[in-house]
Amino acid sequence: MGKIILVTGGARSGKSTFAEGLLKDEPSVCYLATSVVQPGDEEMKDRVAKHQKQRSKNWVTEERFKNIGQFLGENNQFKGYLLDCATLLSINYFYSLMTDQFGEDYTLIDKKIAAFTEDEKNNIEAKIMTEWHKIIETARKLSGDLIIVTNEVGLGIVPENPFSRWFRDIYGRVNQYLGKESDEVYLVVAGIPLEIKK
Repeated sequence: MGKIILVTGGARSGKSTFAEGLLKDEPSVCYLATSVVQPGDEEMKDRVAKHQKQRSKNWVTEERFKNIGQFLGENNQFKGYLLDCATLLSINYFYSLMTDQFGEDYTLIDKKIAAFTEDEKNNIEAKIMTEWHKIIETARKLSGDLIIVTNEVGLGIVPENPFSRWFRDIYGRVNQYLGKESDEVYLVVAGIPLEIKK
């Protein structure tokens, strides 16, 4: 059985570089890229391109943020898996739930979000957590390690608007779950990895 390894840290802390280094000697790696580049978002496009350049050309890249548990179950031949990142998976999965329900009118989606009741928020968070439960459950059966990169979201200022505060809390609870379920956890600060759990 492989291990589940969580790598967390702030923006530009070096967490992705450290996570990639953990798999540098593996002959067979699947990179699970969870970002979505919207048309016209040149800054995100550039970020993705930089990430692509820094990782091994021998790695297989799978771009998805949905049904990763199912994908892992059907593609268990790799010696290592790198999911980058949990934060983007959670927000992209959330917006996929919104567009499935309300279509691609983001003005309407913003209005619906602003009017969510606590029960509706709890229901959405439960769906996001269910997706993570499926990923972890499948990862436990893999022969290769699964490394998950996530953003540490609890060290900055409290967000100004209610949606950002709510989603900051969801990210935090996802991170708590991943930390609990992981065999190893590292916090990367200024490019230096600190072992939190092993």
